[in-house]
Amino acid sequence: MTPPRGLLALEPGLLTTVQDIGRHGWAASGVPVAGALDEEALRLANLLVGNAEGAAALEITLVGPVLRVSGALDVAVVGGSFGPAPGSVLSLADGEVLSLAAARGAARAIVAASGGFDVPVVLGSRSTCLSARFGGFQGRRLWRGDFLAVAPPSSPPLLDASVDLVEPAGDVVLRAFAGPDEAEFDAKQRAAFWGSRWRILPESNRMGLRLGGPSLGLQETASRASEGTTAGTVQVTADGHPIVLLAERPTTGGYPKLAVVAAVDLGLLARTPPGRSVRFERIPVTEARSLLVARDVRLRSFPGGRT
Repeated sequence: MTPPRGLLALEPGLLTTVQDIGRHGWAASGVPVAGALDEEALRLANLLVGNAEGAAALEITLVGPVLRVSGALDVAVVGGSFGPAPGSVLSLADGEVLSLAAARGAARAIVAASGGFDVPVVLGSRSTCLSARFGGFQGRRLWRGDFLAVAPPSSPPLLDASVDLVEPAGDVVLRAFAGPDEAEFDAKQRAAFWGSRWRILPESNRMGLRLGGPSLGLQETASRASEGTTAGTVQVTADGHPIVLLAERPTTGGYPKLAVVAAVDLGLLARTPPGRSVRFERIPVTEARSLLVARDVRLRSFPGGRT
């Protein structure tokens, strides 16, 4: 009898969740987008194993899982350096054990398996929404003993291809453009934001990265109307500290929005671990759009990419 294709969690890792391209179109109903924090890594990992770019994969964080293979699987790990061969396809036999230990400084990576993880589609997505406890695998992170089924493969893997995404070294420079509320901050506050080194705090999560550094001053928030949020938005809290909103952000927020990180740099931000420092480089919004278009052109030209 042929064993079912999938992965058994011998050790679940610190925070391992099923994610895909996200749950778009439901923000008006208060449903977070969720999805992979590093969209580029998700798309590339899926292409390596022959999946559609947005197929369901695993997002691993800081401490990777140990997984036992059931059935023959092709697996690719893309993003941070986890496991024996990050950025390449691993062809694994039934019963093999895959240990995705993190290299020093690795923060997050995507683990794609040929066929994609076969979890229920909820509101058009297989992504886990941890804050609302739905989607993905039972609406939660992976636990020891969980078995994740994998669907049949649709295309062969790219055994000769490899991916080498930028990993943080030194201070991470994030390109960003002015947010819609920048005029609410005076010249001194704006200069402090754009000119300071900001440390990623351990209180960060999939909703947003909290940044430690100089206070930009107390912000009046009680009378502000809540507005829609986008990934990469830099909100400044009442005590004057920035938060970069990520994939599982609330759909609305009432803090002033000083800047927006260019979408093309959100993957780099996801790969930056707590304790590391980031700086913001101001660019026009037109350049941010051009950078995103150029990235999508590169992904479409990748072997197996969609044109």
